[in-house]
Amino acid sequence: MIHLAREDVLRGLERFRSIAKQDFLASGLTENPEFWAAQAAARRAQYDQLIEIIETSGVPRAIEKAIECYNELPNLYDEPEFGQPETRGRKQALEVFFKAVGVDRKTIRDARGQKTARM
Repeated sequence: MIHLAREDVLRGLERFRSIAKQDFLASGLTENPEFWAAQAAARRAQYDQLIEIIETSGVPRAIEKAIECYNELPNLYDEPEFGQPETRGRKQALEVFFKAVGVDRKTIRDARGQKTARM
């Protein structure tokens, strides 16, 4: 995993949050404004949560919490394209965060496997 400075991660999350706000504002211009507004709002809320965790507990704890949250999300492959906008938004925000901090899919899968083994 790549170690990034707290300030760099916060700056990136603030930028992602800004993009989500812009998407929310532009959602009215889409063919499905309710879906896109809800999806963008969920992304922004997820970024807010991550920012708060980093400010109070640091980047490593935010990564741990993000992996936990991601592994609790349902599988969306069988859902209709415009189903569950909040869940899709949260999932997308977490995936963007993982890429930004250098967490790969294998690390996320391994964490899910460890959780299942503990249960």
